[in-house]
Amino acid sequence: MSDPRRFISGFRERFGVEPQIIVRSPGRVEIIGGHTDYNDGFVLPMAIEREAVMLAARRTDRTIRIYSDLFDETCEFEVSADLAAGKPSWANYAKGVAALLARAGKKLVGLDVLVSSTIPSGGGLSSSAALEVGYGRTMLAAAGETMDPVQLGLLAQKAEHDWAGAPCGIMDQFICVLGRAGHALLLDCRSQEFEHVAMAFDHAAILIADTRVKHDLGNSEYPVRRAQCEKAAAIIGRHERGVAALRDVDAAMLEKYKAKLDPLLYRRARHVVGEDQRVMEAAAGFRSGDLAAAGDAMNRSHESARDDYEISCEELNFLVDRVRECEGVYGARMSGGGFGGCIVALIDTARGEAIEARLTETYEKRFNISPGIFVTAAAGGAEVLQS
Repeated sequence: MSDPRRFISGFRERFGVEPQIIVRSPGRVEIIGGHTDYNDGFVLPMAIEREAVMLAARRTDRTIRIYSDLFDETCEFEVSADLAAGKPSWANYAKGVAALLARAGKKLVGLDVLVSSTIPSGGGLSSSAALEVGYGRTMLAAAGETMDPVQLGLLAQKAEHDWAGAPCGIMDQFICVLGRAGHALLLDCRSQEFEHVAMAFDHAAILIADTRVKHDLGNSEYPVRRAQCEKAAAIIGRHERGVAALRDVDAAMLEKYKAKLDPLLYRRARHVVGEDQRVMEAAAGFRSGDLAAAGDAMNRSHESARDDYEISCEELNFLVDRVRECEGVYGARMSGGGFGGCIVALIDTARGEAIEARLTETYEKRFNISPGIFVTAAAGGAEVLQS
């Protein structure tokens, strides 16, 4: 992880004061659990060593002024419970969080904020959730207010729904607030119960490779897949009590009602039902140290996402296929919403450099672009470093 203090001189030059609050908020990788979260299912993400950083100083008025070094733009708005989404779109995360905190009765104050991020935007590593949670931590710290982490995660999710227009599940925001160093998070997205699963292996690590193909969940097939899942659950629910979401459907039940679903809905449902089971198999593998079992679940997850859920793409499939050919790889899959973004692989630490070199060489030769590759340990959740 980087040292947020390197941004202090830039903050001082831009705003003319010293930062009083410093917050870091991590991205995340979805080890397994693709598109199960909004189906009330199970997910296994972990926070990564790429992060959004916010530096802030209190103002004497109620204006929040944010400079984004990624866009080299500044946005200003007044603290209000009635803030609406607008332009620039990157500021809507902060507007949504500020409005919801105000509605929750938090006495927010005006701020000057510098935000920077090392999380690839559109890479499926939850750069948006990191911003939402980071803004929340920053605004609360500046106001001397507190909020339960779970409630902050839910608030950040609502900001993404209503201000960014992306109907995401709860996984991204929860791992951002609940992450623990050296652990993944097994999360029940219905009950919001969670378990920290140890990922501190001396001989294994997580490798992430970015295709450099960007996607925008708000304008992608993500809402379409969600609607398809809800329709499949509703059809089965007409015949089976207690089916509120695909979480409530097992493989036998799905096969029982296969004829009542059109082939497309059946494939979508088969992915989600199977993915919940694969999440539990992977978590069991990590708990017991059976990395081969965890990797096998990841492999089967990718095949299901590619064939049944149809959210992969040529670049993702290429990277998954190539990394599986390398020595020292337990398993690999696409991660995130799909249609671009990143793959995640469970690898032997000693083989990391050789795997990275092989992926870079073959990907550049095929697509004439270099993938963004890094190896990461499981990081901690969002935290206030200075207030």
